[in-house]
Amino acid sequence: MIWSAGLAPVKFIENSSNFLELSQKGKKIITDEYLRVKNKNGRIFAMGDCATIHTEDTVRTSPLPATASVAEQQALYLAECFNLYYKEFNIDDDNKENLPLPGKVVPSAIPYPSLHFMNSWCCTPSEKFVYINRGGLVSLGMLSGVADIYGVSKNKGLVANLAWKSAYLTKQLSYSNMLLIPMYWFKAYTLGRDISRF
Repeated sequence: MIWSAGLAPVKFIENSSNFLELSQKGKKIITDEYLRVKNKNGRIFAMGDCATIHTEDTVRTSPLPATASVAEQQALYLAECFNLYYKEFNIDDDNKENLPLPGKVVPSAIPYPSLHFMNSWCCTPSEKFVYINRGGLVSLGMLSGVADIYGVSKNKGLVANLAWKSAYLTKQLSYSNMLLIPMYWFKAYTLGRDISRF
């Protein structure tokens, strides 16, 4: 599995054109709708910024955005595929048969693990990867922001900034970071940002 993030293609991906099929435009790994790298018997997967999905008949009209939301949904899709369908497959066999297609997987519309059970209520299971746009949040300074949540709720100003800060805090991996980050925000708000260089 290859995953990359950033503004430019990773050199590892650019230099792998003799092994992997890359798109001409963005120098991304070409995958099918199951996130399997083309012409590799379904045994290599690519996701995130380094991959682009090509369908059987045509290229997707607009590529998926290079955001953490897309990569997270792709990772959850592949995790479900591995846990439900691929765990019994013997990858070490010598005949190099194609990896079977996965069964139906419920798309991940709700980003919080404790609420994943709700995905089956609001999403239709599919064998192929399905991206669900959760919207976007942008912080524009300390007390302003823009929010588009699931295309339904559009806010700006303080409400959007609080939504962004809430989402940011819930994505932290440790409780210590959840406590420290608001302290840093408070320090920056009261004393200003530290712009000194060492």
